[in-house]
Amino acid sequence: MRFQSELERLATLDADTIVHVCSSPAALTELIDDAVDECIEYDELADDHLASEARDDAAFCRQEAAAWRATASLLRLMAADTRDERRQAGAA
Repeated sequence: MRFQSELERLATLDADTIVHVCSSPAALTELIDDAVDECIEYDELADDHLASEARDDAAFCRQEAAAWRATASLLRLMAADTRDERRQAGAA
């Protein structure tokens, strides 16, 4: 569970999801896809808000997109770490 505190800091996933993903590497792929989708959605919302001159709403959406982007990156790092651990266990 070494990534748990970083995921908690990002505040994009709820506590149950964080515990699940930290204890079940099989959940990573779906969560990575979800995080990327959220990032794209918030970026698109930000663009819409900018087009309508709602700058505060656009800034909020950009911040959310950045948090989801960081979440996706961390989940990818977790997936890579899991693959490395499996390789090392197989080589032992």
